[in-house]
Amino acid sequence: MAKSKKPRDPFDVKMDDEKRKALALWICDEVQGAIDARASAEVECDYWHRLYEQGRTRMASTTPWPNAADLTSYLATQNVDALHARLMKTINVEPIWTVEGWGQTANNSPFVEEFHQWKAEEEGLQGVFDRLSLISLIEPRGLLEVREGTQMRRVRKESFVAMELAPVMDPMTGQPVMNLMGQPEQAPVFDETGQPKLQTGPDGKFVEPTDPNVPAVKVVIDSLEPIRTGPQYRVIPYRDSVVLPGHARDKDEIWGYGKRFWKRWPELRQMAADGVYDKAAIELLTQTGDREPDSALQRSGQDVARQEGSTAEKELWEVLLLKDLDGKGERWYLATIHLQQQVLLRLQYDDIDRSRFVLFNLFPRPDRATEGFSLIGHKLITTIEEHTAVRNMRADRSTMAVQAPIKRLTGALWDPNEQPWGAGAVIDVRDMRELEPMQVTDVPNSVIDWEHGLERIAEKLVGVNDIASGQTVQDSKTLGEVQMATEQSFVRMDLVVRRFQEAMEDLAAIRHAIWKRVLSEQPHGVEPPQGIMIGLEARGASLPDGRITAQMLEGQFRFKPRGSVETADPRALRADFNQMLQALPALIAASPFLQQALLMNPQAARALLEQFVRVYRIPNRQAFLSGAAMIDQQAQQMAMMQQMQQLGLAPPGQPGQPPPQQGPPQN
Repeated sequence: MAKSKKPRDPFDVKMDDEKRKALALWICDEVQGAIDARASAEVECDYWHRLYEQGRTRMASTTPWPNAADLTSYLATQNVDALHARLMKTINVEPIWTVEGWGQTANNSPFVEEFHQWKAEEEGLQGVFDRLSLISLIEPRGLLEVREGTQMRRVRKESFVAMELAPVMDPMTGQPVMNLMGQPEQAPVFDETGQPKLQTGPDGKFVEPTDPNVPAVKVVIDSLEPIRTGPQYRVIPYRDSVVLPGHARDKDEIWGYGKRFWKRWPELRQMAADGVYDKAAIELLTQTGDREPDSALQRSGQDVARQEGSTAEKELWEVLLLKDLDGKGERWYLATIHLQQQVLLRLQYDDIDRSRFVLFNLFPRPDRATEGFSLIGHKLITTIEEHTAVRNMRADRSTMAVQAPIKRLTGALWDPNEQPWGAGAVIDVRDMRELEPMQVTDVPNSVIDWEHGLERIAEKLVGVNDIASGQTVQDSKTLGEVQMATEQSFVRMDLVVRRFQEAMEDLAAIRHAIWKRVLSEQPHGVEPPQGIMIGLEARGASLPDGRITAQMLEGQFRFKPRGSVETADPRALRADFNQMLQALPALIAASPFLQQALLMNPQAARALLEQFVRVYRIPNRQAFLSGAAMIDQQAQQMAMMQQMQQLGLAPPGQPGQPPPQQGPPQN
C-alpha cells in the first residue's frame, strides 16, 4: 500500500513574523486597490444580468398606474444568445485543438492531440466553455482558474485483506518453530473476540496480500477512491475576482490574480488541522460570519444562512502572484488572506510554476488589459434602455385604448364597487351623459417604426442580423443582398470567436503542464479507449505498448484551436467538398506530377477521407477511419515495387499485378 503523504506546511516560504505581516498587508492593499480600480461596479454587473434575464426593471414609483406594463427589452438576450451559440458551435469541434510539435518530438503530436481530446471530453470542458463564454459576453471579462486536483469519493467494496501473522512458539523451549525450509512458522493472530486481526499499513489502510501463501480474509470496507484526476476548472464571476495590478494596460504588466470564496468556520478549523492553513492565523479570525446577501442573491429573493456558530462563513481571497521573495528571482506563489483583518493564512510555492488563470476579453479595452467591454453594459445599454421604454410606452398606450377610462359625472348614481363594469352588466343612470367612455387613440405607426428602428440599430452595433440569429427576414431584399449581409455578419461574429480562441491556447498549455505532472506519477501510463487507438492508426501512428505515458507528452507543442466560421454551416461545407471533387480531375490532368502528389500520397488520401466523414456527419466515424491505416500499407508496397523495378530486382509491370508474359504463348 502507498504511504500516506505528510501534510503540507502552510508556509513553504520561510520568513520571520515581521516580513510575513508586512507581506500580508501588502497583498491586502493590492487586492483592495484592484477592487477599487474596477471600471464597472458590482451593481452594474447585476443590472446587466437582470437585462439578460429580462427581469423587471420598472420601479413602482415610475409606473403611470398600478399594474402597468413592465416589459424589459429582449435585445440583450437575443444578441448574447446568438453570439454565444455561434461561439460554442465553432469551438466545440473534434479535435478542439490541433497540435504541432518541434524537433524530435514532432512525431508525438498525434498522441498529444488524441490524448487531450479524450481528456477534454472526460473533464466536461464543453460545459466549462459554455458558462465561460456566456459570462464573458455579459460581464466585462471572463476569468477561468485551472488547478490540479484529485476528487476522492468514499465507496464500499469487497476486498481480500492479509491477516496479521506471528511466529509459532514452542511451549517447551520458548523458541520459534521452524518449518522444513528453515524459516520460522507463522500463524494468524486473533483478537479477544476470536476474530482474526488484519494487517494495516502506515496510512491506516488495510493491506492486500501480494503473496499467495499469506492467509487472507474477504471483508467489506469503505475506502476513499480517486474518481477523477487532472485539471479542474472554476469560472470566477467579475465580482469575485481581481487582476493585479488593476491599472495594468498591457498583458505583460499583470503579475497576479485573485479570487474570493467563503469557508465555514468548522471547515477552516479542519483545514488548519490538516496543514492547509496556519492554526495560529485561524485563531486570529473572529467567529462571526462575513457573508452578506449580495445583489445576485437579492435579485433572486434569497438570503444567506445565519452567520453564527457552525454556519458562519469567512470571506477569504486566494491570490496567485509573481514576486521575488527570496532574492533569487521572480516565481509564482500562492497566498490565502483574510482581507478585512489582513491576516495571511497560507503562502506556498505554486507547483505548476506559471499562471493558472486565463483571461477572456471578448471586447478588449484600449486603456486596460485587466478587463474589457461588456456586450450588454457598454455596447447595447442605451439601445436596450430605449427599447425598454418604447415597449412599455406602446403597451401602456394599447392598454388605454383597449380599456379606455370612463368619465363619470359628479353625483352620478353609478358606483363601480357595487355595479362592476363588465360584459352584460346593467348600470342605472338618470341621464345618458352621466357615464361616457374616453376616446383614446391606439399606438401610432411612428412608435412601431421607432421600435423596429431600435432593432436595426442593435444589429448594426453587434453585427448579428436576422439570418445570423436564426430569424426570418421580413424586408423585401434580394437574395444577393441577404447573402452579402449574412456573410459580413459572420465575419464580425468570427472576430469574437477568434478572441476566445486566443485565450484557449493559454488554457491548452496549462492543461498540458498539469497532465504531464499527473502522468509522471503513473510510470506505466494510462490505457486509452479503443476509439483513440483507431484514430491513431488512421493517422499512421500507433502506441508502442498500447498506453500513453508522460514521456509522450514531453517536448514543445503548439495548441491551435480548431474550427472556423464555416463549421456552423454544414451545407456550405458539403457544397465546397463536392465542388472540390468535381475540380480535382481537371487539376490532376493538368500535370502528371500533381497526380503523383495527390493520388500516391497516403496523407492526402487520409485527409480526404477525414473531410468526407466530417462534412457528411457519418455517425460511425471510426468504421471509416479504421480502414485508412491500409492506405499506408498499400502505399509502402507500391513504393517498394517501384524501387525493385528500378534496381532490376522485379519484373516490370504495375505494382500489385502479375508481370506480363514474355514470348509467344506455349501450347
